[in-house]
Amino acid sequence: KMGARPMARIIQDKVKKPLAEQVLFGALSEKGGVITVDVEDDEIVIETQTSGAEPMTEPG
Repeated sequence: KMGARPMARIIQDKVKKPLAEQVLFGALSEKGGVITVDVEDDEIVIETQTSGAEPMTEPG
C-alpha cells in the first residue's frame, strides 16, 4: 500500500509538473488548448492539443 505523501509526490512529479511546463512554456503557452492525461501500459501519458493542431504526446 502507498500512503498519502508518496502518492502526492508521484502526482506532483508525473502530472502537475509536466502540465505546468506545457501551460507556461510549451505548446499551450501562446494559443491555449486541451490537455488529456491518461494511463497506457501502466505509464502516465499527457497529450497536448493546441487549437487547430494534431495532438502531441508526452510520456510521463
